[in-house]
Amino acid sequence: MQPTENPGSSVNYDEAPLVQHQVDGVVFRIDAGHGSAVAVSSRPEGGWDWQWVAEGKWDGSRLRVKGLGHPVSSSLERALALAMKERVESGWA
Repeated sequence: MQPTENPGSSVNYDEAPLVQHQVDGVVFRIDAGHGSAVAVSSRPEGGWDWQWVAEGKWDGSRLRVKGLGHPVSSSLERALALAMKERVESGWA
């Protein structure tokens, strides 16, 4: 997993992410961007400092993130879909 160039968007890590999910000892968080854009950041399990990984696209059912392997992208996609479904069901969306 190599970080891609940060397009200058800032992520406020003090705010709650759309979803936070652990894959193979790495904790990922996905934050909302503009339109269908999302920001993906990571940190090692037990770590405190988030590192921006990439900008992705979420179309409501599919997450596309360049620079992440398929197993990680697929796992994040499932976690984000579940989080968004729970938001809709709770009336938050």
